[in-house]
Amino acid sequence: MNKANLCAQLLEDPREVFINETSTAVRCMVGLPPVGNKAPTHLELNIYGKAAERFMRFQKGALIFLHRSKLRFDLESRTYSLHGGSITQVNDQFPIINEITLSGRCVKDIDRDDAKAFKTTPDGLMICNQTLSVNTGRNQADLFNFYAINNAADKLNHAELLVNFTRKGVGATIDGRLVTDSWTDKASGERKSVTKIQLMNLTLAPKSNNGAVSPVKSSTTIASDKVAPLWGGKTAEESDPWNVTSGLPDLPGQYGAAPELEEVPF
Repeated sequence: MNKANLCAQLLEDPREVFINETSTAVRCMVGLPPVGNKAPTHLELNIYGKAAERFMRFQKGALIFLHRSKLRFDLESRTYSLHGGSITQVNDQFPIINEITLSGRCVKDIDRDDAKAFKTTPDGLMICNQTLSVNTGRNQADLFNFYAINNAADKLNHAELLVNFTRKGVGATIDGRLVTDSWTDKASGERKSVTKIQLMNLTLAPKSNNGAVSPVKSSTTIASDKVAPLWGGKTAEESDPWNVTSGLPDLPGQYGAAPELEEVPF
Protein backbone atom coordinates (compact mmCIF):
# COMPACT_ATOMS: atom_id res chain seq x y z
CA MET A 1 0.00 0.00 0.00
CA ASN A 2 1.24 3.46 -0.87
CA LYS A 3 -1.09 6.44 -0.73
CA ALA A 4 -0.77 10.10 0.14
CA ASN A 5 -3.57 12.56 0.91
CA LEU A 6 -2.09 16.04 1.09
CA CYS A 7 -2.85 19.74 0.94
CA ALA A 8 -0.22 21.78 -0.88
CA GLN A 9 0.49 25.05 -2.65
CA LEU A 10 1.95 25.28 -6.15
CA LEU A 11 5.38 26.93 -6.03
CA GLU A 12 5.51 27.36 -9.84
CA ASP A 13 3.29 27.07 -12.90
CA PRO A 14 2.80 23.43 -14.00
CA ARG A 15 4.81 22.42 -17.07
CA GLU A 16 4.61 19.48 -19.44
CA VAL A 17 7.62 17.16 -19.59
CA PHE A 18 8.44 14.00 -21.52
CA ILE A 19 8.88 10.94 -19.30
CA ASN A 20 9.71 8.71 -22.29
CA GLU A 21 9.61 8.91 -26.09
CA THR A 22 5.81 8.76 -26.32
CA SER A 23 4.43 9.80 -22.91
CA THR A 24 4.27 13.08 -21.06
CA ALA A 25 3.43 14.25 -17.55
CA VAL A 26 2.62 17.60 -15.98
CA ARG A 27 5.13 18.50 -13.28
CA CYS A 28 5.67 21.26 -10.76
CA MET A 29 7.14 21.88 -7.31
CA VAL A 30 4.68 22.11 -4.44
CA GLY A 31 5.00 23.10 -0.80
CA LEU A 32 3.30 21.43 2.14
CA PRO A 33 2.38 23.63 5.13
CA PRO A 34 4.74 23.28 8.11
CA VAL A 35 3.80 20.95 10.96
CA GLY A 36 4.19 22.64 14.34
CA ASN A 37 7.62 24.24 14.58
CA LYS A 38 8.91 22.34 11.52
CA ALA A 39 9.82 23.86 8.15
CA PRO A 40 7.62 23.69 5.03
CA THR A 41 8.14 20.57 2.91
CA HIS A 42 8.99 21.05 -0.77
CA LEU A 43 8.63 18.17 -3.21
CA GLU A 44 7.93 17.44 -6.86
CA LEU A 45 4.40 16.61 -8.05
CA ASN A 46 3.77 14.60 -11.25
CA ILE A 47 0.28 14.23 -12.74
CA TYR A 48 -0.54 11.91 -15.64
CA GLY A 49 -3.32 11.22 -18.14
CA LYS A 50 -6.52 13.23 -18.34
CA ALA A 51 -5.94 14.74 -14.91
CA ALA A 52 -2.77 16.34 -16.31
CA GLU A 53 -4.78 18.31 -18.89
CA ARG A 54 -6.84 19.94 -16.15
CA PHE A 55 -3.78 20.43 -13.94
CA MET A 56 -2.12 22.48 -16.69
CA ARG A 57 -4.74 25.20 -16.10
CA PHE A 58 -3.61 25.70 -12.50
CA GLN A 59 -1.29 28.60 -11.73
CA LYS A 60 1.51 29.33 -9.30
CA GLY A 61 0.18 29.97 -5.80
CA ALA A 62 -2.93 27.80 -6.20
CA LEU A 63 -3.98 25.73 -3.19
CA ILE A 64 -4.71 22.09 -3.98
CA PHE A 65 -5.85 18.89 -2.30
CA LEU A 66 -4.21 15.74 -3.63
CA HIS A 67 -6.07 12.46 -3.01
CA ARG A 68 -4.55 8.96 -3.21
CA SER A 69 -1.27 9.99 -4.77
CA LYS A 70 1.82 7.76 -4.50
CA LEU A 71 4.88 8.86 -2.57
CA ARG A 72 8.29 7.97 -4.05
CA PHE A 73 11.82 8.41 -2.69
CA ASP A 74 14.94 8.68 -4.85
CA LEU A 75 17.87 7.24 -2.93
CA GLU A 76 20.54 8.95 -5.07
CA SER A 77 19.18 12.49 -4.81
CA ARG A 78 17.52 11.77 -1.44
CA THR A 79 14.38 13.59 -2.51
CA TYR A 80 10.68 12.79 -2.26
CA SER A 81 8.18 13.11 -5.09
CA LEU A 82 4.44 12.58 -5.60
CA HIS A 83 2.92 10.71 -8.55
CA GLY A 84 -0.66 10.58 -9.79
CA GLY A 85 -3.82 10.91 -7.76
CA SER A 86 -6.92 13.06 -7.95
CA ILE A 87 -6.25 16.78 -7.68
CA THR A 88 -8.72 19.51 -6.70
CA GLN A 89 -8.22 23.23 -6.24
CA VAL A 90 -9.33 24.47 -2.80
CA ASN A 91 -9.23 27.69 -0.76
CA ASP A 92 -7.62 28.61 2.55
CA GLN A 93 -10.77 27.53 4.43
CA PHE A 94 -10.11 23.91 3.49
CA PRO A 95 -8.62 21.89 6.39
CA ILE A 96 -4.90 21.13 6.15
CA ILE A 97 -4.43 17.41 5.48
CA ASN A 98 -1.08 15.60 5.65
CA GLU A 99 -1.60 11.83 5.60
CA ILE A 100 0.82 9.15 4.40
CA THR A 101 0.02 5.40 4.47
CA LEU A 102 2.68 2.83 3.56
CA SER A 103 2.90 -0.95 3.80
CA GLY A 104 6.16 -2.88 3.53
CA ARG A 105 8.91 -4.54 5.54
CA CYS A 106 11.35 -3.11 8.05
CA VAL A 107 14.92 -3.26 6.77
CA LYS A 108 16.92 -3.31 10.01
CA ASP A 109 17.14 -4.31 13.63
CA ILE A 110 17.19 -1.32 15.96
CA ASP A 111 20.35 -1.01 18.04
CA ARG A 112 19.51 0.56 21.41
CA ASP A 113 23.15 1.64 21.78
CA ASP A 114 23.12 3.57 18.48
CA ALA A 115 21.98 7.14 19.16
CA LYS A 116 21.00 7.54 15.50
CA ALA A 117 18.54 4.65 15.82
CA PHE A 118 17.21 5.13 19.35
CA LYS A 119 17.70 7.66 22.10
CA THR A 120 16.06 9.24 25.11
CA THR A 121 16.36 12.92 25.94
CA PRO A 122 16.86 14.52 29.38
CA ASP A 123 13.30 15.86 29.30
CA GLY A 124 11.83 12.34 28.95
CA LEU A 125 11.32 11.99 25.19
CA MET A 126 11.93 8.70 23.36
CA ILE A 127 12.94 8.87 19.68
CA CYS A 128 13.24 5.83 17.42
CA ASN A 129 14.17 5.68 13.71
CA GLN A 130 13.28 2.84 11.35
CA THR A 131 13.26 2.30 7.57
CA LEU A 132 10.46 0.69 5.57
CA SER A 133 10.93 -1.04 2.21
CA VAL A 134 7.84 -0.55 0.03
CA ASN A 135 7.43 -2.56 -3.17
CA THR A 136 7.14 -0.48 -6.35
CA GLY A 137 7.24 -3.24 -8.95
CA ARG A 138 9.00 -6.46 -9.86
CA ASN A 139 12.17 -6.71 -7.73
CA GLN A 140 12.02 -2.97 -7.02
CA ALA A 141 11.32 -1.05 -3.85
CA ASP A 142 11.59 2.41 -2.30
CA LEU A 143 13.12 2.95 1.14
CA PHE A 144 11.28 5.34 3.44
CA ASN A 145 12.81 6.61 6.67
CA PHE A 146 10.30 7.22 9.45
CA TYR A 147 10.53 7.99 13.12
CA ALA A 148 8.42 8.01 16.26
CA ILE A 149 8.77 10.52 19.08
CA ASN A 150 6.88 10.11 22.32
CA ASN A 151 6.97 11.04 25.94
CA ALA A 152 8.13 8.09 28.02
CA ALA A 153 4.90 8.32 30.05
CA ASP A 154 2.58 8.12 27.02
CA LYS A 155 0.14 5.21 27.15
CA LEU A 156 0.54 4.62 23.40
CA ASN A 157 4.29 4.88 22.87
CA HIS A 158 5.12 4.21 19.23
CA ALA A 159 8.83 4.77 19.81
CA GLU A 160 8.86 1.97 22.37
CA LEU A 161 6.83 -0.27 20.07
CA LEU A 162 9.34 0.25 17.26
CA VAL A 163 12.38 -0.61 19.34
CA ASN A 164 10.73 -3.64 20.99
CA PHE A 165 8.80 -5.24 18.13
CA THR A 166 10.28 -4.23 14.76
CA ARG A 167 13.09 -6.31 13.29
CA LYS A 168 14.59 -6.80 9.86
CA GLY A 169 11.95 -8.39 7.62
CA VAL A 170 8.97 -7.65 9.87
CA GLY A 171 5.92 -6.49 7.88
CA ALA A 172 4.30 -3.23 8.92
CA THR A 173 1.75 -0.66 7.84
CA ILE A 174 2.38 2.88 8.99
CA ASP A 175 0.25 6.01 9.02
CA GLY A 176 2.19 9.23 9.30
CA ARG A 177 2.82 12.69 7.99
CA LEU A 178 5.61 14.36 6.05
CA VAL A 179 7.70 16.74 8.17
CA THR A 180 10.88 18.68 7.41
CA ASP A 181 13.60 19.74 9.85
CA SER A 182 15.71 22.73 8.83
CA TRP A 183 18.91 24.03 10.44
CA THR A 184 22.09 25.99 9.77
CA ASP A 185 25.27 23.95 9.59
CA LYS A 186 27.75 25.38 12.11
CA ALA A 187 30.81 24.39 10.09
CA SER A 188 29.77 25.65 6.65
CA GLY A 189 27.04 28.13 7.58
CA GLU A 190 24.78 26.54 4.93
CA ARG A 191 21.09 26.05 5.44
CA LYS A 192 20.25 22.33 5.41
CA SER A 193 17.05 20.33 5.69
CA VAL A 194 15.86 16.73 5.86
CA THR A 195 12.37 15.35 5.24
CA LYS A 196 11.05 12.30 7.07
CA ILE A 197 7.78 10.59 7.87
CA GLN A 198 6.60 11.09 11.43
CA LEU A 199 4.81 7.97 12.64
CA MET A 200 1.24 8.45 13.88
CA ASN A 201 -0.05 4.88 13.84
CA LEU A 202 1.59 1.45 13.47
CA THR A 203 0.16 -1.96 12.51
CA LEU A 204 2.47 -4.99 12.54
CA ALA A 205 1.90 -8.07 10.40
CA PRO A 206 0.92 -11.30 12.24
CA LYS A 207 3.77 -13.48 13.45
CA SER A 208 4.47 -16.59 11.41
CA ASN A 209 5.78 -20.07 12.24
CA ASN A 210 8.51 -21.02 9.75
CA GLY A 211 6.95 -18.75 7.17
CA ALA A 212 3.39 -20.05 7.66
CA VAL A 213 0.80 -17.70 9.10
CA SER A 214 -0.80 -19.12 12.23
CA PRO A 215 -4.54 -19.69 11.85
CA VAL A 216 -6.84 -17.51 13.91
CA LYS A 217 -8.64 -19.62 16.51
CA SER A 218 -12.10 -18.63 17.65
CA SER A 219 -12.49 -17.82 21.33
CA THR A 220 -16.28 -18.18 21.18
CA THR A 221 -18.05 -21.43 22.01
CA ILE A 222 -20.94 -22.17 19.64
CA ALA A 223 -23.79 -24.03 21.34
CA SER A 224 -25.24 -25.37 18.10
CA ASP A 225 -24.11 -25.87 14.52
CA LYS A 226 -27.49 -24.63 13.32
CA VAL A 227 -27.38 -20.92 12.48
CA ALA A 228 -30.57 -18.99 13.23
CA PRO A 229 -31.77 -16.70 10.41
CA LEU A 230 -31.46 -12.98 10.91
CA TRP A 231 -34.64 -10.99 11.56
CA GLY A 232 -36.65 -14.18 11.84
CA GLY A 233 -36.03 -15.11 8.21
CA LYS A 234 -37.66 -11.97 6.79
CA THR A 235 -36.34 -10.52 3.55
CA ALA A 236 -35.59 -6.85 2.98
CA GLU A 237 -38.82 -6.47 0.96
CA GLU A 238 -40.96 -7.97 3.71
CA SER A 239 -39.47 -5.80 6.41
CA ASP A 240 -39.55 -2.54 4.41
CA PRO A 241 -41.91 -0.17 6.28
CA TRP A 242 -42.08 2.27 3.38
CA ASN A 243 -42.62 -0.32 0.63
CA VAL A 244 -39.99 1.45 -1.45
CA THR A 245 -39.97 -1.37 -4.01
CA SER A 246 -43.26 -0.03 -5.39
CA GLY A 247 -42.21 3.62 -5.35
CA LEU A 248 -41.13 6.31 -2.90
CA PRO A 249 -43.66 7.40 -0.23
CA ASP A 250 -45.34 10.82 -0.28
CA LEU A 251 -43.81 13.37 2.07
CA PRO A 252 -45.88 13.64 5.25
CA GLY A 253 -47.15 16.76 7.00
CA GLN A 254 -46.91 20.28 5.62
CA TYR A 255 -45.21 19.32 2.38
CA GLY A 256 -48.15 17.34 0.93
CA ALA A 257 -48.04 15.98 -2.60
CA ALA A 258 -45.60 17.33 -5.19
CA PRO A 259 -47.11 20.10 -7.40
CA GLU A 260 -47.80 19.40 -11.07
CA LEU A 261 -45.68 21.66 -13.30
CA GLU A 262 -46.63 22.60 -16.82
CA GLU A 263 -43.03 23.26 -17.83
CA VAL A 264 -39.64 22.11 -16.63
CA PRO A 265 -38.32 24.85 -14.28
CA PHE A 266 -34.69 24.57 -15.49
